[in-house]
Amino acid sequence: MNTLTATTAPPQVAVQYPAAITHDVSLDALRLVATLMVIVIHVSATGFAQLAPHWWGVNTYESLSRASVPIFFMITGALLLPRSHNISGVLRRVWRMGFALLAWSLVYLAYNKYKVTGLILPDLSELKHWLVAIVRWPVAGHLWYLYTLMAAYFFIPVLAGFFRSSPLGLQCLVLGVWLIAASIVPFAERAFGEARAYIDTRFFYIYPGYILAGALLYHHFKMSLKGLYAGVLFYLLCSAGTAVLTWYYSRNAATNTELFYEYFAPFVVVAALSLFCVVRYLAQLLLHRYPGARQAMIFLGSLTFGIYLMHPMVIWELHHNGLPWNFTNPWLAIPTVMAVVFVVCGVITYIIRKIPVLRMIIPG
Repeated sequence: MNTLTATTAPPQVAVQYPAAITHDVSLDALRLVATLMVIVIHVSATGFAQLAPHWWGVNTYESLSRASVPIFFMITGALLLPRSHNISGVLRRVWRMGFALLAWSLVYLAYNKYKVTGLILPDLSELKHWLVAIVRWPVAGHLWYLYTLMAAYFFIPVLAGFFRSSPLGLQCLVLGVWLIAASIVPFAERAFGEARAYIDTRFFYIYPGYILAGALLYHHFKMSLKGLYAGVLFYLLCSAGTAVLTWYYSRNAATNTELFYEYFAPFVVVAALSLFCVVRYLAQLLLHRYPGARQAMIFLGSLTFGIYLMHPMVIWELHHNGLPWNFTNPWLAIPTVMAVVFVVCGVITYIIRKIPVLRMIIPG
């Protein structure tokens, strides 16, 4: 008697990842690009408030730079999700970031006090208020990223376990749902009002989606020359969409809208994913043609976190000493100020990291 043997497809298995990633210069290139973009945003932000002859320069540079912070989160995902994690490792990362946050918060509070009173050190009662302020809210706007990153460190082991043990198809499905729930749905509600069908998306938030996306793109997506052209096109089209829609919804409003600049805005999401792949590919091409560029990119990449931490103070000082975002035509002034800020902050960061005690305030 003939018997029929049922056949089943082989089960999907999780991909095996290396225990640690060797130093990848393309990630230094991404840090460099993202840091320059953050500086551009903060240099040009002062000119955003009113529609005026300078405004399209501000809007264009802002729109081109919105992928900055998402790229930082994607780098974190690329590096940390393939790893296994333990309590001591998580607490060590949180401690290092928390110490830097405390130190730089005190620096900014002292800086603000000096600008107002000419004094730097607080008395004991004022120091208590400073510490309460640091706990309650970022004392300088850009420091929000450190608060968020500390929270992310506690959640990354969850994402890492999922990333290391789940099939690729399931990871892509989860990321797709995540981006819909954390980007498209909340953006539509902010832009057009409450959704007609109730969907509770509070479980999802955009930053873990970026972390997962960074790991997926880094470890599973191989860029090609055609992909480079497509990535550049997507990035430019999304940036143009951000700029045009920001103008369209601001032109008759009492105050200009920043909705399309938000990190959960769909155009920003696509621009960030595209630029992540484009910069990595271009960095690899550069190193292939000019191997000597490797050390320069590693060096510049090592300075980026310090530059991020201190750049607002340098922008403020330049502004008050004759080099604001509009000291000449903003199309030229904004990148010029950005370059000056980057160099000044880079030099200060290099010096700080050479001093054994002070280098703790710039974890690397």
